[in-house]
Amino acid sequence: MSEPFDMLGMREDELYRYLTDLLHEEAAEAAALKGTTVDEELESAGFTAAEAASTYAIKLILANNAFVTRQLLDLGIIAPGSGAEAE
Repeated sequence: MSEPFDMLGMREDELYRYLTDLLHEEAAEAAALKGTTVDEELESAGFTAAEAASTYAIKLILANNAFVTRQLLDLGIIAPGSGAEAE
């Protein structure tokens, strides 16, 4: 059963899934070029740092989404509970 959400943009779990997909795609490309495995690339310092930095970016994105949503609610552009249904 889906639950309504009241914030614009992707939910936190969606952002983390998207990040994981992006990191795997990039690791696969790097592995193909270097002759290593995707897991080896994901465990490397570069990918570990990219993942850590991205988690901070996700927190900023979520904060911004909440801010924009609050502004749109306050301006009456959107109504509480009028968000799309989450899948």
